Amino acid sequence: MAVKEAVPAQDEKSAIDDSPLIEPIGFTPVQINSTRTRLFFTRRALMVAACLLLSLLVLIYLVIARSLIFETQPNNAEISISGFALPLGDGHLVLPGNYSYTISADGYLSKSGEVEVSSDGHSRHTVTLEKLPGHLQVETDPSVPVKVLINGSEVPNKNGLVENLSPGGLRVTVLSDRYLPFTREIKIEGLDNTYRLAANLRPAWANIRISSNPPGATVSANGKVLGTTPLNTELVQGDRVVSISLPEHKTVDVPVAVTAGVDQTLPTVNLGPADGLLRVVTTPEGAGVTVDGEFRGHTPLELELTSGKIHRLRFFKDGYASIEHTVDLSAGMERDLNVNLNAVYGRVYVTSVPSDAEVYIDGQYAGKSGQTFNLPAKSHNIEVRKNGYKAFDTKVIPSAKLEQTVRAVLLTREQARWQQVPSSYRHGAGGTMKLMRPNAVFTMGSSRREQGRRANEVMRQVSLNRPFYIGATEVTNREFRRFKRMHTSRHVNGISLDNDNLPVVSISWIDAALFCNWLSDRDGLAPVYLTERGRIVGFDSAADGYRLPTEAEWAWLARYDKGTMRKYPWGNELPIGANSGNYADSHAAKLVPAVLRTYSDRYAATAPVGSYSPNPLGIYDLGGNVSEWIHDLYTIGTGLSSRLEENPVGPQDGDYHVIRGSSWRHSGLTELRLSYRDYGEGPRNDIGFRVARWIN
Repeated sequence: MAVKEAVPAQDEKSAIDDSPLIEPIGFTPVQINSTRTRLFFTRRALMVAACLLLSLLVLIYLVIARSLIFETQPNNAEISISGFALPLGDGHLVLPGNYSYTISADGYLSKSGEVEVSSDGHSRHTVTLEKLPGHLQVETDPSVPVKVLINGSEVPNKNGLVENLSPGGLRVTVLSDRYLPFTREIKIEGLDNTYRLAANLRPAWANIRISSNPPGATVSANGKVLGTTPLNTELVQGDRVVSISLPEHKTVDVPVAVTAGVDQTLPTVNLGPADGLLRVVTTPEGAGVTVDGEFRGHTPLELELTSGKIHRLRFFKDGYASIEHTVDLSAGMERDLNVNLNAVYGRVYVTSVPSDAEVYIDGQYAGKSGQTFNLPAKSHNIEVRKNGYKAFDTKVIPSAKLEQTVRAVLLTREQARWQQVPSSYRHGAGGTMKLMRPNAVFTMGSSRREQGRRANEVMRQVSLNRPFYIGATEVTNREFRRFKRMHTSRHVNGISLDNDNLPVVSISWIDAALFCNWLSDRDGLAPVYLTERGRIVGFDSAADGYRLPTEAEWAWLARYDKGTMRKYPWGNELPIGANSGNYADSHAAKLVPAVLRTYSDRYAATAPVGSYSPNPLGIYDLGGNVSEWIHDLYTIGTGLSSRLEENPVGPQDGDYHVIRGSSWRHSGLTELRLSYRDYGEGPRNDIGFRVARWIN
């Protein structure tokens, strides 16, 4: 806008004006920005922009956010979540991620944890708060110190306050001296609340009146003095013992059954004169003492004796003469008695085989055997020793009236060791084992001139000196079925071979050897037969387990008779003696082609083991009943050799095993001889076995 200068108007006629004169001033035009810029930076425009941005962020948050809901018990618990969490209804709206939370409520233990909120869905969690423990305040009437038991167990309390009890039902028992127990069932709410239990206690005592003759006696119970008679006192219920004592009189203990609230007057107690006290010492000490025939102990000893009466005392000790004394004590009197005992001696003569052994009496060397020793008449331990022999010991009580003799027969250490080995025992399957200690050199086999001899009975010189146990009978069906429960020995033409007491048959040599290994394991012994996949691959001759008898053992057992060797099981001559064994007799005529027509053993096939007389060594059925599997592999020698075989066990390799002894099927001269040998591997209905084992 153009600025014009003001010019006063000219009038033709000049005049004088009294108004103030207006003068021009300086003026600077205002710089104004464009309208667009001014509108963009206005406050209103900024607020609108901020609202739009916030709305956008909220929209993005609502799209991305997921709900996090906690279901709590109690349901009024306070929930605190770390980070930005927008409360929304029953939960919170949060972005995906990990959040820490804390949930708390009055009366409950707070619980904290972490949750993960994924972008795939909403997150819901159940949280149960644990109640705070409760408390119990026991208030008694009357107010007395108490013990508090919760469910039968005592708990600490302070003036009747028991703190920190788990919520739930409890059985509370309140105990106090001189009051009856108080019991209640209560329920602890928890939540840090205190349950107040009012307990009205009832007295647990009764009034007891006690009197004595003479009066003035002191009355006590449980070590506490209650007063003097006559006395009225209170006693707590239960079985009590009241002691009533008066100088120079016997103390009397009176049992009292006290019932709470039931007063009693006890019968008057008569106090008799006090016993006298006798202190007894003997030289030597340890003597037995009887008073009027009643044993009272060993010296030194204090004896309470009835006053005003004569007592008879007897003192005795081994090796000393007994002494008697009489004593009379007045009431309350104390006296000492010293008694010297006189030793009594007896003579003991000690002899030994072998002679000149050393004699020890009560552990002390006394001299050589063959002497008489003068000893106190008490029990002595006598030991007789000699190098190379086991010591002999015995006990003896010498007598002054009779000389005694001790005869010590000393055993070598070997003899003593064998004395500890049982002569027989029963193995784990039930059979009896008998000890054999052979020391024999004999000829196995038979002469070529012997009637009935077979070519495999080659004569051999054998030394047998290794001790062993042998089964007194053959293994029975009952014993074998403990190893193989389903085994059957079958039958022959309808006659059973399967009864429990009959010898087991229909078994192979391997079956018998595996039975031996099983029995070794059962009895805790080292197995003899070595196996691989159920096959026998060898044997361990050092093992102490069960095995089959060796051929040398069987031959010695069967033939040995007082230093000579038998030809037949019954002797050296025919015919067969009565009750000699189970052979093919007339009863077996329908089972075998040839029988002994003039002999009867009462059985057509096998007989129960031990049915006939044993041989001279006490072994049954080594001839007859069943033939027996032998440990040795079968071989045939080439003739009598001058080489002496010691405890032979047979070769390690071979195809068959030896079979020895006749059976119920045999009646021929060849088979009845004890030199008869057979061989095989598979089962037969007339082959069984017996077990043996070495003693290492």
